[in-house]
This record gives sequence, C-alpha cells and structure tokens, in this order.
Amino acid sequence: MNIRLPKDEDINIANGEDIARIMRKILLRQNRLHPKKEYFWTIGLSAGNDIDYIELVSFGKISLDKIEPVDVLSFAVSKKCTKIVICHNKTKGNLQPSRSAQKLTYKILQGAKTLNILLLDHIIICENEEYFSFGDSKAFPKEGDF
Repeated sequence: MNIRLPKDEDINIANGEDIARIMRKILLRQNRLHPKKEYFWTIGLSAGNDIDYIELVSFGKISLDKIEPVDVLSFAVSKKCTKIVICHNKTKGNLQPSRSAQKLTYKILQGAKTLNILLLDHIIICENEEYFSFGDSKAFPKEGDF
C-alpha cells in the first residue's frame, strides 16, 4: 500500500532524523485508524535523496522473522529506485533493535546488494520523539553477528 507524505514535509532527506520525523507523523496518522499496531515501511529515494515512495510492507502484530527481502525490495525494483530506507515502529517504547530486526536488516542488506540497491538506514520509531537509526549508530549487522 502506497502511503502519502504529510503535506507539511519536504521530500528531500538529509539524514535519519528527517525520516524518523516524517515516519512518526505517518505513524500518528495510522494510529488514528488502527491504534497500537506495528507497521513496517520501505522508503524509496531518488539519486538526490528525494522521497520517491513510502510503501507499507506489513502491519498488525508484525513478526520481523516473517518479512522477506523480496517483500521489501520488490517495489524498489519496480520503481527502479537505487536507494531505500526501511522503518518500523515499536509500540512498547524500547527502541533497541531486537535480534530479529538485526537479522532482517542483514538479509535486506544482502538482497539489496545483489540488486545494486543501497540500504541507507533502518530506523525504529515510536510515538514520542525518540528513534533508533542503524545508520547513525553505525550498527548495521555484519556476517557472523548471529
């Protein structure tokens, strides 16, 4: 499902904080329809870091173990997007990445690499101002981390 960008937001992204702010607004909008659900999105970026699309990959009670790279990368391939960011929310507020989040990030990194798509970040948000960024934290998982 393609998600609209909030009207008051610029489409150009400078860093993880920009994505977290935009996605938090989308989360708050989604929570009015489906309170306290978990969401997983893919954000496609142009070469100039403008948002090309925001795609809702999954929502409800999400098991990150069940999301596959093809679910995340297929829209990027169809749109010929060479850069993506993935984002999901946590309803409980603990923003530290779980083992499942780390494994999924690694699987997507590997799939994206095969397709010449750059995974710029994986951002975890909640309703308040806090977020966790794999990119900003230099915490992208590597082979052998699991």
